[in-house]
Amino acid sequence: MVYCPKCGAVNEDQAAFCQKCGGQIVVPPQPSNEPAKRAPAVWNQTPFDRTFRGAGPVLKTFLGLIFVLLVMEIFDALSGESAFAGDFSGFLGDTLLLFFLVFLLGFFFGYYTRKYPRETALVSPLVTAIIATFVLWVVSRAFDIWGAAKPDEFISAMGEMVASVLYIIFLLIVLLGYIGVIMKAGRFGAPAPPVSVPPAPPTQAPPQAPYAPGKRMTRSNRDKIIFGVCGGMAEFLDTDPFLVRVLWVVGALLTSGVLILAYLILAVIMPKSP
Repeated sequence: MVYCPKCGAVNEDQAAFCQKCGGQIVVPPQPSNEPAKRAPAVWNQTPFDRTFRGAGPVLKTFLGLIFVLLVMEIFDALSGESAFAGDFSGFLGDTLLLFFLVFLLGFFFGYYTRKYPRETALVSPLVTAIIATFVLWVVSRAFDIWGAAKPDEFISAMGEMVASVLYIIFLLIVLLGYIGVIMKAGRFGAPAPPVSVPPAPPTQAPPQAPYAPGKRMTRSNRDKIIFGVCGGMAEFLDTDPFLVRVLWVVGALLTSGVLILAYLILAVIMPKSP
């Protein structure tokens, strides 16, 4: 049965005119069961993204590679005065391809995260863990080269310590990231099948609410002790900040203080809550 758009009277399914008022009845098309394609998000894209689109990450990758080459040339110029400078320049030259691949992964993932935030949420913790582990690996190699050039046993031990806990840092970032993804999912299981109901009488559609961007992880202004990193993570995961701080302290003890370095890195890269 269908409703008349003028008087709201109930008519037969195949009726072309209303039996009560004689008005024409236009049956709206039935919605398709196929999932609708999501349009790219525009609220989170930067002017650089909208200007260069898919070529933007490639351009950023080459700019990052040029920066690494510049640093390598600077250290190579200082190799005559410092053995560490020459060895570190050689390390950068040997891992230039690896830097290129990590830059390409990071910039492309950042572009598609801003364009399709929901679709990329599933792989976001894994990519973040890969990039963070690569940065810490470069730091550990720098400590090793510095300790061998001095020589300094303490600096060499720092490099070995950072290298020994890289897998722990990787697994910890993946674990915390996917906990956040699961908590943001909101529900589990497959959606319920649609129930066939007769169409309701036409009513005036309410004004559409403006689209609100998704929640981002930021440093907290309300619940902070040092930089607000743990408070921001607790607000993002909707959990107790005391529990997050306890996990960070236990992780710092298990990793011999490496998580303190990770905390400082997050304090620099995480935006401040408005």
